[in-house]
Amino acid sequence: MKRSLVLGGVLLALAAGGPISLCRLGDYWRNLKSGSSDAATASAGGESLSPSDPALPAGARPAVAAAGLPIEGAPVKQLSDVFRFDVSPTWVLERWPRVSTDLSPLELRGYRVPLVTGTQLTDLAGALTYYFNPAQQVHRITFLGKTGDPRALAELLMKQYHFVRRPLNDPGRLLYESLQSSGRPAGRMTITSAPVIRANRPFERYNVELQIERPE
Repeated sequence: MKRSLVLGGVLLALAAGGPISLCRLGDYWRNLKSGSSDAATASAGGESLSPSDPALPAGARPAVAAAGLPIEGAPVKQLSDVFRFDVSPTWVLERWPRVSTDLSPLELRGYRVPLVTGTQLTDLAGALTYYFNPAQQVHRITFLGKTGDPRALAELLMKQYHFVRRPLNDPGRLLYESLQSSGRPAGRMTITSAPVIRANRPFERYNVELQIERPE
């Protein structure tokens, strides 16, 4: 079950222009079959980076801690582990073995990774991107993916980033938004029902598009 969910997240990351190239997909699948998830468990315990660690540009040094991790990176215990603004580029490089950095809107530099948070209905699978400003601070986080139940993500966003649900006339679509203290947009999440809901694919019932701006 987990491997099928991981593969779904990988394919979604490919479709979203994520970090995984077609020529590398075979290597990732072989890593999955060789039991790389065990290596993920062993490596995750050694992570000790904090926001004060040197924030080096991508490629400045090897991401040693990410060696041997599966394509979805270190295990995610809770959604707040990854939807956070107190991380550095080094943290991203050491948590995921493959990171796409060819993403540069204006003065921001994007680090896109495949995200699979687990195998529960409330877990997520898709493409997660951290955009860093020149000060090497996370300026924006985006996620494009799928889930079987969006309530856990919605609860996190409402509690931590003050998202509120906006009424819509479309019964197949949910909209959540957040504003900065200055009144500027701080985030937006759209949840839509999948065009076809299959009983044997419960993790793909909803499509999620999320963007969060750095809190003021």
